[in-house]
Amino acid sequence: MIVDIRDYTMVPGGRAKLIERFERLFMDEQERLGAKMLGVFVDADDDSRAVWLRAMPDMATRQRVLTAFYSDGTMWRHNREEANTWFVDTDNVLLVRPLGELAAPATADSTIGMYTHVRPQPLPGETSAKLQHDVEAAIADAGGRLLATFATDPVDNNYPKHPIRTGEHGLVWFATFSAYKPLAIAHVEQRRLIPTARSRMR
Repeated sequence: MIVDIRDYTMVPGGRAKLIERFERLFMDEQERLGAKMLGVFVDADDDSRAVWLRAMPDMATRQRVLTAFYSDGTMWRHNREEANTWFVDTDNVLLVRPLGELAAPATADSTIGMYTHVRPQPLPGETSAKLQHDVEAAIADAGGRLLATFATDPVDNNYPKHPIRTGEHGLVWFATFSAYKPLAIAHVEQRRLIPTARSRMR
């Protein structure tokens, strides 16, 4: 599985329009073509930002789906001018792969913690293992439950019309909380996210 973690910055008032349009139009169409939307979140502390995770079985499927939706599809063609007015930045994207299975989502209201550690050089195996242990322990200590761990993938972007971040290596974690608390851990960027109505991860 290959996953785009897409971190969007919107113009004032653009986020609500993006979520409504995305969940009503774009989400179903991309899934019909072969994508799977793992998570759709709004940032709890910045009303101009939203995060969503789009999964594909492999890079060949990713290229086919993105070409069919953005280059050849009528739905995007009919709505892109309006949609493009909502965004300030759409290029903050990490291409990752899951390390292990994704855990079951929460069944009640939840808050999602997103934790990121990236750097210019690949992480040595021992460093990666220790970091995973420390972050997972910190999540448990804060009352959370790990949903997924992702590692950055250095594979070339096979749909260059959608840029991705390059030259960055590391890990991204998602955890679910019934009562969110920041982690007591250094060297990890922490985000507090709220799942939307149709988010699978929650």
